[in-house]
Amino acid sequence: MRLIRLLAALLLLSAASTFSAQAQTPSSQAAAKSGAALTSAEVVDIYPKDGKVLLKHGPIPNIGMGAMTMEFGLKDKKALTTFRKGDKVRIAADQVKGEYVVTHIETAK
Repeated sequence: MRLIRLLAALLLLSAASTFSAQAQTPSSQAAAKSGAALTSAEVVDIYPKDGKVLLKHGPIPNIGMGAMTMEFGLKDKKALTTFRKGDKVRIAADQVKGEYVVTHIETAK
């Protein structure tokens, strides 16, 4: 009986982790379709009035940028209220009209 309960618990755990991975897939696919891979970053500061965020990020290959800390505009300004200083995130970024812009941002797992 214990073995059956253990197997059932493992099955539920496995299903939950698969569901979690699938739930993240659409946003990652959207970033991939735009030609931008997701890059790990940390929110250093947020500037709501300017609609910008200061990120410490890894390399961003699609715009030829190495790892550094810099300010980015956000395609979706509502995202500024979603994150706080110190949050670990994953981003996709691009250059739009001469400005570096985060086109996608999600909480890192």
